[in-house]
Amino acid sequence: MNLITVESCKAVYRMLSNLPPFNKYELPRPSEIEFLVVDDPEMYGSYSPEPHCITMSTSKMSLLQTLEKTMAHEMVHLILYLQGKRYELHNKNFYKLTYQIAEIYGWEPKDL
Repeated sequence: MNLITVESCKAVYRMLSNLPPFNKYELPRPSEIEFLVVDDPEMYGSYSPEPHCITMSTSKMSLLQTLEKTMAHEMVHLILYLQGKRYELHNKNFYKLTYQIAEIYGWEPKDL
């Protein structure tokens, strides 16, 4: 049974957006984001703006905990975009947020 569906992606996004540190940001509601589930062995997930789209790949994940970490990762890209920063890069701004998230949730920073 595959837990990675459009509905589970929306649910995880909704959950994370109501928890710290995500709840400090004015994130779009799940209904304002297009969620896609693909079978792409080249990726875990991706974020693209205008319109907001978060894509998850079942090829790289089947566990809920992997979906949560990947969604958190893509949400960091979304936050950086909303702040007008270089959202597509894994740079100082990106790592600052991912390390904060990892500390809160007890995750390895490199997992994000």
